[in-house]
Amino acid sequence: MSAQPEYAFSEEQFDALREIANIGMGKASSALADLINTTILINVPQAVCVPIGNLPDVLRDPEQITAGIYLQVTGDVPGHATFIFDVQSAHRLAGVLLGMPEVSLDEVTASALMEIGNIMLSAYLTAISDFTALQLLPSPPVMAVDMGGAILSAVIANMRDLDDFAVTIATDIYDPDGLISGTFVFLPEPGGIQRILQAIGMG
Repeated sequence: MSAQPEYAFSEEQFDALREIANIGMGKASSALADLINTTILINVPQAVCVPIGNLPDVLRDPEQITAGIYLQVTGDVPGHATFIFDVQSAHRLAGVLLGMPEVSLDEVTASALMEIGNIMLSAYLTAISDFTALQLLPSPPVMAVDMGGAILSAVIANMRDLDDFAVTIATDIYDPDGLISGTFVFLPEPGGIQRILQAIGMG
């Protein structure tokens, strides 16, 4: 990884990345609403582009046990994407999809969460593709249950090479029964974020 200063992008470029992040998360929330067949509201309290070294800091609590849905991204901006939910939110999401008020993290629940994560992550990547005319193709998802910081560390360790920055989005989803909290992280390979900026005339 090259030594790139923390503020390598202009404020206008950061604003553009935040706007893309918000558009992507709006698409993802719409896909989730269609999947669980209920009205939801989404709030994005934080959408930022952060240095890889600061990545665990974007989680509400890096040591909290979480469920992470992860997939590889190929195409014009290769990299990795993950959605990390606290366990309570993961249980609620799976329960809504399965039509069960109480669930545990068994094989059926894991399958439901991977379906939810896959649909949300794919919708987010599709939104970026539509906005930038770049191709981002998702792999089938996998899931891990661990501390949020450990999940991010494992994703980073599995990558051959990393850009110096990652796009992160703290997400609060409200359905009729309450709050579902999660964090989306997109880790592109070197030059990926710059490629996105160039595609929208901000490179």
